[in-house]
Amino acid sequence: MNSLSRLFLFLLLLSPLSEAHNRSQSFSLWTFDEQQVSMVFTVKTREVTRFLAVQSQTPESILLRHLQDNIQVQGSNQPCPIQGLAKILPAAAGYLRASLSFSCTPATADTNNSIELNSFFAVAPSHVHYARIAVEQDSTIDSPASVEYLFTDAVRSHQLSQTQLATTNSLYRTISQYAALGMEHIFGGIDHIAFLLALLLLLRSLRDVIWMVSGFTVGHSITLSLAVMGIITPDTLVIEAVIGFTIALVAAENIGARTSANRQIALVFTAGLLVMLLCALIWGIGLAVLSCVGLIMFTLAYLPQSRDQQSAIEMRPILSLAFGLIHGFGFAQVLTEIALPSNQLWPALLGFNLGVEIGQLIIVGLAWLVAYWIGKSLLEKNSTLLMDMASALLCGLGLYWFFARSYGAA
Repeated sequence: MNSLSRLFLFLLLLSPLSEAHNRSQSFSLWTFDEQQVSMVFTVKTREVTRFLAVQSQTPESILLRHLQDNIQVQGSNQPCPIQGLAKILPAAAGYLRASLSFSCTPATADTNNSIELNSFFAVAPSHVHYARIAVEQDSTIDSPASVEYLFTDAVRSHQLSQTQLATTNSLYRTISQYAALGMEHIFGGIDHIAFLLALLLLLRSLRDVIWMVSGFTVGHSITLSLAVMGIITPDTLVIEAVIGFTIALVAAENIGARTSANRQIALVFTAGLLVMLLCALIWGIGLAVLSCVGLIMFTLAYLPQSRDQQSAIEMRPILSLAFGLIHGFGFAQVLTEIALPSNQLWPALLGFNLGVEIGQLIIVGLAWLVAYWIGKSLLEKNSTLLMDMASALLCGLGLYWFFARSYGAA
């Protein structure tokens, strides 16, 4: 079987695997005052369309009903009634945003408020919800103190400790809290893990791994900071699609570099991108024209330069830096959606970045141990075939995400 055949062997087999974990997440910002609890809930429109198969309603009406039925707040040991009806708010393209308020008796030192959130878990057990709970503590403080909570299928409710909320301004607490959030984000993001694995497959020395990790770290740290500070506001849907492309391109390069076929692979990728470009020009669907043109230019400029394994390894730090810039915008989505207050911006950025780095190093370390074991086991003689198969699998997965996200299907 030739290299190009191996590269695309798994494409027809990947749809069930890919659909098993499309990043499913939502966000909310909660504000507590003396008599009322207010929430702003944000989710991608495609998440709401999971319910369209059984309900002939608009995504907006489905979301409003879903939130009213699946979110409960309790204060001073009694349920808080919903105040009015949920309302749709303006949102970015591809997103829905809604507000909901509860009439709540404030908790005392002896009691705690609690939030129970059951949204989306019935149709997406892997769904993750990020909530920021803000409490007005002092009228002289510009931004309220806040605590971040993670809701999953296994953890659907949280007690809001008054002691915990009163100490949210602790620098150590803010950093450690967001570090945990950063670790969870990268461990739960199979697309980011797939990209790291694709980068690692070609590398053979610890020095090369260090350079690769350094490039990726610098890249995503820059764009994560720029996005969270509001200096750059990327199109999230485009970023998610391009993340899939980065996985496919790096995985394809692994095979092309070993077989000197990267020029041919570049032509295959370019042909596919040209078809997408025509779809955008003629029918106005899919990835934007400028995005398609940019990816075509990068593919034709980069892949032919990766002539063999050694040249590909030498270029990996630059590639890691460039694609790290893209992945950084993906990392930033959590922090931008939960609307960090100005007095927590830098500690939160630092903590989240540290968490991402710790998670990244754990993933790289485990992958390196597996590669070491293969090199010392009976599988060593088949290591090239295993690398090609793993690269083909990752390439297929990346292409699936790229096309599905470009056309709003994942």
